[in-house]
Amino acid sequence: MIIVNEVKQLDIKVPRGVALGNFDGLHIGHQELIHMLLNKSKELELESCVYTFKNHTNSLIKHRELPPQITHQNVKIELFKALEIDSLVLAEFNEAIMGLSPEEFVKNILVDSLNCKFAVVGFDYRFGKKAQGDAVALVEFGKKYGFSVAVIDPVTLDDEKVSSTNVRKYISEGNMEKAKAFLGRPFSITSKVIHGMGRGKHLGYPTANILVESHQLIPLDGVYATLVTINNESYMGATCIGTNPTFDGKSISVETFILDYEGSLYDQFIEVQFMKRLRDNIRFDGIDALIDQMMKDVEIAKTYLQPFHNMIR
Repeated sequence: MIIVNEVKQLDIKVPRGVALGNFDGLHIGHQELIHMLLNKSKELELESCVYTFKNHTNSLIKHRELPPQITHQNVKIELFKALEIDSLVLAEFNEAIMGLSPEEFVKNILVDSLNCKFAVVGFDYRFGKKAQGDAVALVEFGKKYGFSVAVIDPVTLDDEKVSSTNVRKYISEGNMEKAKAFLGRPFSITSKVIHGMGRGKHLGYPTANILVESHQLIPLDGVYATLVTINNESYMGATCIGTNPTFDGKSISVETFILDYEGSLYDQFIEVQFMKRLRDNIRFDGIDALIDQMMKDVEIAKTYLQPFHNMIR
């Protein structure tokens, strides 16, 4: 897969099929759109291309709050690779692009830069200055500029629309099973292991404390059964998200006790997949009560995760 930050880095002479969207989470609705791109590109003998932004469009719009990020950009790239896209444009959403009218966006980017012969978008896709363009307008522009357009209807699961907004809602509620169904995979955080307070080690349960970036979506506080990937090897884990109320903590941390793993992980990147929320955070009366509960958490997590871990191995 070719990855570029500017459309001018691609060969204009190559005809392309282009998927347009934000693709945060790359959920099953996004995946249906990508499969349409791949099938149609193969049929028309086109290079398959995804055009998206590396920064959220709300970042330049006043009074618009940035939604927390479901999928880190590096993970999103790997997911696109797995889907076997030919080229990926991670453009910067800037003042120049924001100021383009819908038709200017189509002509300057899709036609004159990407040589688009087929475009595919979701039913709610918006583009151009002040989001004036929509899927209907794109179909009309396609007729004018000589490319066909496919519009993907909403994908539903259990009579509910699959969307990044709903994925965020379920993760924020700690409903990891529903989030997994919508994403088509477990929700995960990939980040660097950093130094924490070191309490877990003294309690007999050393934990890997990962760096949480300010824009990263974090599940609801609590204890989770997790699968942890370290150097392409999978381990079972129990992860606590919260402020450590027993120790009067103030800042939120994500700490994972990794079963059957020994060794230092500091400064290494690990992936934590959240499989199931086991319980709320509790303030314990003493260390002994906390240790007793941690033992129970680990056993419950192990029992729940074993079938999934066996499948991976």
